[in-house]
Amino acid sequence: METSQTNDNEGLSQPEDEHVNVTNVVMEGCENVDEKKKGGKRSWVWDHFIEVDGGIYSQCPYCKIKMKSNSKKNGTSSLKGHLEKVCKLSPFYKKKDDQKKQSTLKIALGFMWTVARDCLSIYKDEINTLKGLLKGQTVSLTTDTWTSVQNYNYMCLTAHWVDDNWKKILNFCQCSNHRGETIGKLVYKCLQKWGIEKVFTVTVDNASSNDGAIRFLKTMLKGPNAILDCKYLHLRCCAHIINLVVKDGLDEHFDSISRIRNAVRYVRSSPSRYATFLESFAKVKSDCKRKPCLDCETRWNSTFLMLETAEKYADAFERLSLIDKKYKAFFRETNEANDEDDLKSTRKRKRNERALGAPEEEDWEKARGFIEYLKIFFNVTKKVSGSHYITSNLFFGELVTMHATIARMCLNVDEKKKDGDNVNFLLHVALVLDPRNKLCYLEYCLALIYGKDSTKCSEVLDRVRKSLDELYNHYKMKINTSNVTHTDASSSSSAFFESSLEVDFEDDYAKFMEERGQGANKTEVEIYLSDANEKRTKNETFDVLGWWKSNSVKYPILSQIAKHVLAMPISTVASESAFSTGGRVIDPFRSSLTPNTAEALICTQDWIRSTPIDLNGTTLSGVELQTLVENLEKLEIEEELTAGGKHHEESDDDW
Repeated sequence: METSQTNDNEGLSQPEDEHVNVTNVVMEGCENVDEKKKGGKRSWVWDHFIEVDGGIYSQCPYCKIKMKSNSKKNGTSSLKGHLEKVCKLSPFYKKKDDQKKQSTLKIALGFMWTVARDCLSIYKDEINTLKGLLKGQTVSLTTDTWTSVQNYNYMCLTAHWVDDNWKKILNFCQCSNHRGETIGKLVYKCLQKWGIEKVFTVTVDNASSNDGAIRFLKTMLKGPNAILDCKYLHLRCCAHIINLVVKDGLDEHFDSISRIRNAVRYVRSSPSRYATFLESFAKVKSDCKRKPCLDCETRWNSTFLMLETAEKYADAFERLSLIDKKYKAFFRETNEANDEDDLKSTRKRKRNERALGAPEEEDWEKARGFIEYLKIFFNVTKKVSGSHYITSNLFFGELVTMHATIARMCLNVDEKKKDGDNVNFLLHVALVLDPRNKLCYLEYCLALIYGKDSTKCSEVLDRVRKSLDELYNHYKMKINTSNVTHTDASSSSSAFFESSLEVDFEDDYAKFMEERGQGANKTEVEIYLSDANEKRTKNETFDVLGWWKSNSVKYPILSQIAKHVLAMPISTVASESAFSTGGRVIDPFRSSLTPNTAEALICTQDWIRSTPIDLNGTTLSGVELQTLVENLEKLEIEEELTAGGKHHEESDDDW
């Protein structure tokens, strides 16, 4: 490329770091624009370059450099490059750093596009695979809603059934609002998309809007594929019920908990305060390795962990009040909320927490008693919140444990809450379908709640037995109906070989056994309940599903019932855990993701995680892989507690 430089206009030869008013310069070349366009020159560079020397050269109006510009031989790329990369007086000039940034940005955008395309491709492939797994499957569902940092409402729908994976996130889709009918319609739309027709239960939390969603789903799912006309469709989240109970208890101990929380907040608020606290702790003999940590006030389990750790430092906090003058000054001495009604309002009390003062011995004593009971709820919640193992057969026994503990506290129990009208009786059936329990264990548990001679015990036992018989008759009818076609097809061929003189010994033998009281006509339910219970061992694990699988020949119908009842989730934790993933995918730095892209990323991650992988020659199932991931997350939480980290805030419904 040949260039020649002229200095016809000395006013343009300014230092590089000075700004040049290019308005007039640009206008100098505008008078020839119409002539250029008539010649068919359409590039934007001709709005700036001026043809000279008969069109062989073009002159930059900013720096007066002449460049070859024959349209056939040279083109306009060099002119464009001159304006953007060479001429520092050009309004289109880009610094080298900007050029590098733009180049990097183009590469990044191209990479992002490739990744997004690959993710969507995997997502579509996994959808087809999952549709094959769901074909003809009877599933239990969990669903919950969540609001992202984008202020979008999302609904998560998970399906649960017995196989190597246990559960799958079906949808993580945008929901217009949290109304019951809206949620119900969206769930039904998702079920139609997946071709799911057999729904055993739907587990939701206790929000009133979910009652409307269940009513809508019952109406839409009734039909030949419904289980007892959706009689047991609605299952309330047991973890959420425990959450509500514990929160009531937390409100009762609000003042003491607030004082302890503020004491922890003080020592964690600065390195110097924490160093002073450690000096105080060094004088106290204690083997506690965990450091005080603040809680997330909307998560009672984190409050329990805060109290459990802080209580071990009670003496250190007491010493701190003597050696650190700023400690007591941290708490305001005067209470701003003098109005009695204001003090009754939890929200207004929270505004004046520091006015409550530092924790005293009475507060620590209350905390020690409260911790013992929180520990029971904490352990029960951990057990019933699993999504990769059976939980439906655990809850009633754990409920009795909690009830017995509360009874020892001599708390008054509301009789209206004892009748269990709002309890889904499938939870009782699940307990009975554990071969270690059966009706005997249920009777024992009911006696602990209502008393041995209570008529309520016999009423509940009768209802449970009736529910089990209803399920058995329903499944028996379905199985017989499905076998009708096969029976009709084979009967015509078998009739050809039958002899009219042949004696039917089967009917005679059945009557013979019935006369002897051997119960030849006993149902599988009667046989199962009359057989001896499996031995209960305290520390040994028992594979309930394995037992039913090995006894499926003896109980062909009842084993199908057990397969569906035991796979039923009793909490919405499976759906809520997806919101934790959603919070990592849709964070403040990636808030521009569309709902469809977010659904593709979250669902695909869940599906791929459940796929068996080969790890150093060892094949891990999806459940085992997910367990490893969960254990890693728990380890990180424990390390955070040891380091005194603060819990991150999560939704009110967690735990």
